[in-house]
Amino acid sequence: MSVAYRPDIDGLRAVAVSSVVLFHAFPELMPGGFVGVDIFFVISGYLITGIVAFDLQAKTFNLVTFYQRRVRRIFPALIVVLAATVFVGLRLLLLDELHSLGKNAVASALFVANLMLLSEVNYFDVDAHLKPLLHLWSLGIEEQFYLVWPLIMWVLPHRRRPIAAAVGLVSSFVLNIALVGDHPAATFFLPFTRAWELMAGALLAFFPQQPRAIRETAALAGIIAIEASFFLFNATTPFPGWAAALPVAGSSLLIMSEGAFVNRILSLKPLIGVGLISYSLYLWHWPVLVFLQIYLFRPLNDTLGLVAVALAAALAVLTYFAIERPMRRQAKAWQLGIAMAVVGAFGLSAAFVRVPDLPAPLQAMINAPADFDGWRLHQCMLVDGEQGDFEGCSETKRPLLAIWGDSTASALIPGFRKLQESHEFGLAQLSVSSCPPILVAAHSASHYCLEKNAEIVRRITDIKPDVVVLHAIWDANDSAATTKPTIDALRAAGVARIVIVGPAPVWRGGLPNAAATYYRRNEKVIPERTSEFVNRGKDDTNMRGVASALGVQYVSARDAMCQKDNCLTRIGESLTARDIVHLTKAGSEFLAREIAPQLGIN
Repeated sequence: MSVAYRPDIDGLRAVAVSSVVLFHAFPELMPGGFVGVDIFFVISGYLITGIVAFDLQAKTFNLVTFYQRRVRRIFPALIVVLAATVFVGLRLLLLDELHSLGKNAVASALFVANLMLLSEVNYFDVDAHLKPLLHLWSLGIEEQFYLVWPLIMWVLPHRRRPIAAAVGLVSSFVLNIALVGDHPAATFFLPFTRAWELMAGALLAFFPQQPRAIRETAALAGIIAIEASFFLFNATTPFPGWAAALPVAGSSLLIMSEGAFVNRILSLKPLIGVGLISYSLYLWHWPVLVFLQIYLFRPLNDTLGLVAVALAAALAVLTYFAIERPMRRQAKAWQLGIAMAVVGAFGLSAAFVRVPDLPAPLQAMINAPADFDGWRLHQCMLVDGEQGDFEGCSETKRPLLAIWGDSTASALIPGFRKLQESHEFGLAQLSVSSCPPILVAAHSASHYCLEKNAEIVRRITDIKPDVVVLHAIWDANDSAATTKPTIDALRAAGVARIVIVGPAPVWRGGLPNAAATYYRRNEKVIPERTSEFVNRGKDDTNMRGVASALGVQYVSARDAMCQKDNCLTRIGESLTARDIVHLTKAGSEFLAREIAPQLGIN
């Protein structure tokens, strides 16, 4: 096959990177723009397979030369972005954030960022969207593909290579479908469940060119499929799963349609220009967006989003012409390897840096160890697909109070444990991370959540609690229709008293960050109550309405912790929340004490 330059593929790169950038900067404008990464995967699979197949056929393939080309293509821009990100992070991030950034910088330098991010994924990691190197998971998957697939092609006879690509595509896709419901994080980050997207491109490299009529039809269908993906999907769509098949199929149809009318449009010079800088733009856009939010300590509006995109584009152009293009031609692979090692060491050092400008008491307050001792993790609070049965999670003492919900419900447990020291009641904990207590398929409930919640209903039927408390990160879109099956099931189980406890205050960027930012701006410890950095309680109003419509009692956690918009930040030297929304032990004890009379605990 020929490996001649195809301008339409640069145009397709432009479509892919533009969709990702727009999704991150303006998520409401293009809710499914994240599928641009999947387009990149198909393109990479096609190009790498074509290059390797061509060299093998010409008997010029050399593994060392192949990997040297990859190093010269990928390392220069990545080295600059990693170094700049760590440098800025040292000035803006807190200790825990620096530790995470340092680990992820090292992982990115080793092209295992996807595996590192997977190891950090859990429901407590609610600030994941503010990790400056989060986007490099996709680069890790591509590099892992580059390490394995050329070797497979090298050892296989020519006729077996398309078969290997097809087998890899089908097996990986099936694995993706099988795991996405119960293990969404692993399915998203693991190379085994993403390989089918690259293999779709690889298989295209063995296809003969089709007649023009077929190419015209395929190209039109391909661009429609890609555009549909941008607007049919959103951040709550189970992904990759079946959904990823749409952008992957669309990209494949466009790649196989060289010379079609749509492809000629993709070959226009403005699109080619964006395609040429697409790698640098992808590298820069996310750190710029994240650091701007961290610096301003608030989400970006449309104006600031445009500023961030413009800055990322300017950095991408500069990086392409001053770094990428010259280094691709002139740099030696070993020199780039040394530079990457230096950057990795720089990143590693970030994990051990202390934040110097905060007084010791405030630093101790912010970096207080996460106290999950009372949460009964992996037994009464299941995490990430665990299959526990809640055995031993219910006491026999009466009256029995059962708490059902996600990890924020588990955060209530230390407070009720403290309350038991002075009040007579039993406690049951039935919680699953990321799973609100609903029984119907909805945006916030995976198949795993529905399965475990049905099991919780059976457990409640057995233990017959006197009161069931429902608590979670209630979504603003939750409705009476979503919650009614839960209430009906509890009533059918004979539960006499059902209480919805509304959401706790949500701290933008996390309460520890709010405390640090307040000090840096005012040189004072954050006051005990503040209206800064905290949400305005629309979710509380929504859930109050849901409870009223269903005829169940509603207890407002926000009313207990806030005076109008001034919400409780600390109790003495202890913050009330350890992140965006999970209560600390002090916060949990305060909330439990405040709402106890409304729950009949006197």
